[in-house]
Amino acid sequence: MSFWLKNNRFLVIVLLLMTAWLHSSCRAGSEQLAASASDQTIIVEEFHQEELQQLKIPELEAIELDDGKLRVVATTSIIGDVVSHVGGEAIELLTLMEPGQDPHSYEPTAGELTRAADAHLILVNGWDLEEGLVDDLANVAEDAIMVPLSADITPLTFGQNVQAVSDNHDGQADPHVWLDPHLVRQWVLNLEGVLAKMDPDNANIYRDRSQAYLEELDQLIEYYDEIVAMIPTELRKVVTNHDSFAYFADQYDFEIIGTVVPAASTLAEPSATELAQLVQIMEREKVCTIFSEATANDRLASAVASELPGCEQVKIISLYTGALGVSGSPADNYLGMMRANIDAINAAIR
Repeated sequence: MSFWLKNNRFLVIVLLLMTAWLHSSCRAGSEQLAASASDQTIIVEEFHQEELQQLKIPELEAIELDDGKLRVVATTSIIGDVVSHVGGEAIELLTLMEPGQDPHSYEPTAGELTRAADAHLILVNGWDLEEGLVDDLANVAEDAIMVPLSADITPLTFGQNVQAVSDNHDGQADPHVWLDPHLVRQWVLNLEGVLAKMDPDNANIYRDRSQAYLEELDQLIEYYDEIVAMIPTELRKVVTNHDSFAYFADQYDFEIIGTVVPAASTLAEPSATELAQLVQIMEREKVCTIFSEATANDRLASAVASELPGCEQVKIISLYTGALGVSGSPADNYLGMMRANIDAINAAIR
C-alpha cells in the first residue's frame, strides 16, 4: 500500500478530498493510511498538540537544489507575507490561503494540494491553527520538511485574561501569536535559521533580508508602544469575536472581558447561557464595543449588541486577525494589518 501511495500522488489528493465528506471516524482512518505513506506523520503529531508545550524546529540539512530554488509552502496569508520578506527572490513561495481567508474554515482544493506536493519546506503556525490541513500536506508532500514558525515561543492558554471563560478550551494552547509583533520577531529568527540551513548558498541573502525586516518590526513595535501609551489603563477592556487577542492583551496590559465565540475556532457556536453571560459582563463593565474579525460573520456580535440597553450605541469594529486584507488595502501586508488594528482599537475605545 505504501508503494502504491507514493507513486500515485494525484489519487492520494482525490482520496483526501473525499474523506472531508465522511464521518470523523473516516478522518482517523485517513490518518492511519497517511502513517503508512509517509514517515512524516511521526512529526505531524506534534503540530496537533493542544497542551501548553513549546513547539520545536526539527532536524534540518541542506537540500540539493540542482541550481533551482528552495520550494516553500506557507499555510496562511500572514505567514506567507512574512516568509516573502525574508526569502525574497531566493525562494519559490506558494501561499495556500488567500487574503481574507479564515484559517479555521479553509479547505484546500485538489489543485492547491497538487502544487504543494513537490515542496521542500512547509511552514505552518502550529498548535492546530491549520486543523486538518497539516495532515493533508503531510500526505501529499511526503518528502517535505514541516516546520512550525511559532517554535520556541511560550504559548498562552485559551481563555487567559478573559473574564468569561468557557469550558470549551480544556487547556488548549492559543496559536494566535502573530497579534503580538514581538513574537513575530521570533518567527523571523526561526525562518532565517531554517532557510539558511536548507539553502546555505543563499544564507547571506536570508540574513540581510531578515535583519531589514526585523528593523521594520521594531518600528511597528515602537508605533504600538506610542499608541497604547495614549490609552488610559481603565479603558483597556475589550470584547472580541473569538479568543484571538490573548498575546496582544498580555503584552499591552489589556483585559479581554469576554468573547462572542468562547472557543478556539471561529466555527464554534456559543450557547445561549454564554451569550447572556457576555451581555451581563459588558453591562457591568460599561463596554459598548465589540471587535469582530474581518473574515467572520458578525451575526452573533450583532445579536449581543441588540441586548445592551445600557449603551446608547454599540459599535462592531472589524479587525484583521487570521488573514491579511485584500490586495490594495492598508492591511494587505502584516505590518499594515497590525497598524490598522491598533488604530481601529484606539479610535473605538478612547
